[in-house]
Amino acid sequence: MLTLVMAAAANAQSPSYERVGKQIKMVSYFDGTNQIKEVGFFKDGKAHGQWTEYDLNGQVRIEATYVDGHKEGVWFVWSEDRNTLFEVNY
Repeated sequence: MLTLVMAAAANAQSPSYERVGKQIKMVSYFDGTNQIKEVGFFKDGKAHGQWTEYDLNGQVRIEATYVDGHKEGVWFVWSEDRNTLFEVNY
């Protein structure tokens, strides 16, 4: 699994970063394309706020919230076939 993740990361376009108020917005992409894979925010170097991950078809796969680097609230995770929505409470 780690090898697969590392291989995907090696082929991916570098994430972009942009200041939005007091936070830094990070956008990562699939396979060196302009297709968005993940959007999230950092505050003081820690994940903070809404994070969204997309599948290869551009559909939302995960909606999550972080507060000061910690998982927070209800996370929504769709199965690969999009037939099941999981809710995980943090």
